[in-house]
Amino acid sequence: MIRAQVRNICIDDFATKKGQTYGTLMVDYETSKVVDMIPSRDTESVTEWLKGYPEIEVVSRDGSIVYSKAIAEALQGAMQVSDRFHLVKNLFEQAKEYIKRTIPTKIKLESPCESPVIIEKTKRTKLELKQFEKQEAKNNLVRTVKGLYTQGYSKKAISRELGLSRNTVRKYIRYRCMIVHASKGKHFGSMLDSYRNTIIDMNTGNRKAFEIYETIRNRGYKGSYSNVRTYLSKIRKEQEPGSKVSHMRTALERRRLISFLFKDISKFKESDQKMMKKYIDTNRNLQNLYAAVKNFRDILKSKDESRLENWLTEVNRYKIHELNTFVRGIERDIEAVKNAIKSEFSNGIIEGVINKIKVIKRVMYGRCSFELLKMKVMML
Repeated sequence: MIRAQVRNICIDDFATKKGQTYGTLMVDYETSKVVDMIPSRDTESVTEWLKGYPEIEVVSRDGSIVYSKAIAEALQGAMQVSDRFHLVKNLFEQAKEYIKRTIPTKIKLESPCESPVIIEKTKRTKLELKQFEKQEAKNNLVRTVKGLYTQGYSKKAISRELGLSRNTVRKYIRYRCMIVHASKGKHFGSMLDSYRNTIIDMNTGNRKAFEIYETIRNRGYKGSYSNVRTYLSKIRKEQEPGSKVSHMRTALERRRLISFLFKDISKFKESDQKMMKKYIDTNRNLQNLYAAVKNFRDILKSKDESRLENWLTEVNRYKIHELNTFVRGIERDIEAVKNAIKSEFSNGIIEGVINKIKVIKRVMYGRCSFELLKMKVMML
């Protein structure tokens, strides 16, 4: 390839040894041909490498600070373009972290049942009491950390005072809600699930556990009576004790809320749609989160970079830590992001080349030297 013909390029890193050593690849945006590659991705090496290509006018890259600095120093007149795919991916990851941090794996919601029923209060088991005590102890510790931080204690001082690591202190300070154990709300399946409707119907009529057991045993149930009692107890706990209720509780899975970040609601089952709408309507922060993601994607498609500043201002008002982290990254690389909105350049071409590099490495069983790998890649 004649170097003088290279004007618009994409650069990205690739693993020479996954998780340990990385190189940097340059691809011509116009021809999709590999221009060059080096066995490093540190700022100094990339800067010196790019200085050998002073004719370059446009560089498409991901959000890497290393590449941003290297391009700014080596190619001062070149336009930098932040890759749109990586921008959306980073926003999704931050939004996903917020949902995982603030919402349990399953959310119990009320839905109408056919007839009202009076449920007697049931006691907690020893295991449930133990789990509750552990959860409360952790919540009290979180409150203590937050209280000390509010009083002006530094994270280091709190760490020393309470015997916690600084990372734990930092995590507890960020919490916006009380702790819910990751396994809370999970259901691992039971042989009684296939008889659930029968059990609920009979329980609605205030039938005793043994009567329910006899009925489902005649219908093929092979389990024990104690399992029926335990299962029935859980069903009864789903209702408010000591009162007449006309609703039963159903569970919305957290992963549905995460999927909603990138899937249209019409793609979900009708029952999930209703539960999601009901829950989101009660959660203002979640409404803001979805609005932020949707509006950012719309801006990237609009080709109107002037909308970005308003979006940044609006998102900062939400006071959501994960979104604020994403906003700081955008503000640090604002010109490249604006160029991504108004131009057609992206890293799609180079991602395809990197996939081919992975195939070459597999064919060579990962044993080829960088020089041999480069020779093979340059022939693509």
